[in-house]
Amino acid sequence: MEKRENIFLKKSFVAITGASRGFGRCMALKFAVKFPPNSVLVLMARNEEALECIRTELQATAPNITVLVRQYDQGKSDEGYFNGIFDSLLTESKCSKDDFEQVMLVHNCATTGDKDKTAIQLCDTDRVRSYYNMNLCGMILLNTSFFATFCDPSPSRVVVNVTSGGSQRPIPSLHLYCAGKAARDMFFRVLCAEEPSIRVLTYSPGGVDTDMFRDIETNSSSSSLRKVTNGMREDGKLLTPEESVADLEQVLEENAFDNAEFVDYFLRKFKPYADKYKQ
Repeated sequence: MEKRENIFLKKSFVAITGASRGFGRCMALKFAVKFPPNSVLVLMARNEEALECIRTELQATAPNITVLVRQYDQGKSDEGYFNGIFDSLLTESKCSKDDFEQVMLVHNCATTGDKDKTAIQLCDTDRVRSYYNMNLCGMILLNTSFFATFCDPSPSRVVVNVTSGGSQRPIPSLHLYCAGKAARDMFFRVLCAEEPSIRVLTYSPGGVDTDMFRDIETNSSSSSLRKVTNGMREDGKLLTPEESVADLEQVLEENAFDNAEFVDYFLRKFKPYADKYKQ
């Protein structure tokens, strides 16, 4: 098999969605110190104030890279909202796309949807549509915008699709979330079939102690899911964002994954527990 280079060794233009908190915030803080000088890191989320705080932190820990903040709502469906986003960011950074050896887009932005209803209780058209605007349609349109800017195979192009074990197995009360993640995973499998020069990692970070996980742990309508998530915390199987991001970094450094392959940290680290979780 072809030996591929550590992804962090190339001068890169990197954009991370959902970067204001949780797993996305941790990725931004950890990735910034790994890329070479003069790389550009774009932090994207709805909460601009939180992004500015992260940028301030990164100016101290990673002074040799440029950090840009882009307030961004992935649920927007206005015509043209996604057009030219990355062209404008290149202009803001005073860079050309030819200045980079690599470009990377990390699709991390996600929400869980209605957890208080079962699948057959979903009756609000606007809420269902809004969920998929945010978690699927907006992601696809942002992806298209990225590759409209970075349309040539050189520099090398990388996508990290942050997914979930829920894309592979049903989780009670997380119907919209599981279906959305499964659709995203398949979208990237098709993208790779059409554009094999684009390198895609579909990465599931496992059960990570974030606001999203705590919301599920407390507010899911499924008593069995609440029992499992509470058990993960009690059994010490709940990961910190730092633990999961460290594993993601290792996967990107080794760069040995098959294109659009589903890589699950939880399944690899806690296989016996993961089997129990599937039930």
